[in-house]
Amino acid sequence: MVETTNTKKSGRKRAIITGGVLLGAGALVTAAAFTDFALLDLNGDGGFGGVENAYNIQVSTGQENTVPDVSTWVEANPNSEAVAPIEGADALIPGGAPIYVNLPVLNDSASMASTLDLVLHNVTATVETPEGAAIDIAAANEAYAKLIRFQVAQVDDASTVPTDWVTPTGLAFDTNGAVPSVALSDLDPSAGSIIVVKVWLEEGQTQAETNLANGGTVQVQARFDGESKN
Repeated sequence: MVETTNTKKSGRKRAIITGGVLLGAGALVTAAAFTDFALLDLNGDGGFGGVENAYNIQVSTGQENTVPDVSTWVEANPNSEAVAPIEGADALIPGGAPIYVNLPVLNDSASMASTLDLVLHNVTATVETPEGAAIDIAAANEAYAKLIRFQVAQVDDASTVPTDWVTPTGLAFDTNGAVPSVALSDLDPSAGSIIVVKVWLEEGQTQAETNLANGGTVQVQARFDGESKN
């Protein structure tokens, strides 16, 4: 009887071991399946963006009449560039003839269009009137700034005086020393235009107000703002 019992136990062990071997073989078969993968470089070596596609606005200080006339474009950011000399800037007379300043601007972006806005700022430095001076310089500068006016046009060719102005009336400096922002037409990629700024002096409401501006000066800075768009 003892031998019979031992024989049955050994049979159970063999069955368990055999079953374990079969399960292991099944796992090995599953792990041996074939695999593969694929890689795609989006836009090839170019990727997205890139230096050659950077958004950028440039200007010219040469007061050219057309964009093709411009030989040198400058960044003017973060430091300003001087547009000088401007013919007639030193001889404005209240109620007299205006002068015109051409400001070429370029969307130097190969793939992006650009919005364009212009703001004119009064950046005249504060000065003290020297003792014995014939006029109060600070007062004259302030009076001059109150009389100066601006009008803006956007054209392809500024060789003749514009007839279509973006601003139908003269713009004056506000209490913060800036004219209202002028919304200009968008620029296509790698395209530019000429912004013409008409400048003149109004007469004061009284002769005394006009005379107070005599000997005054105003330094004006033009700021172009653009935003990329599709």
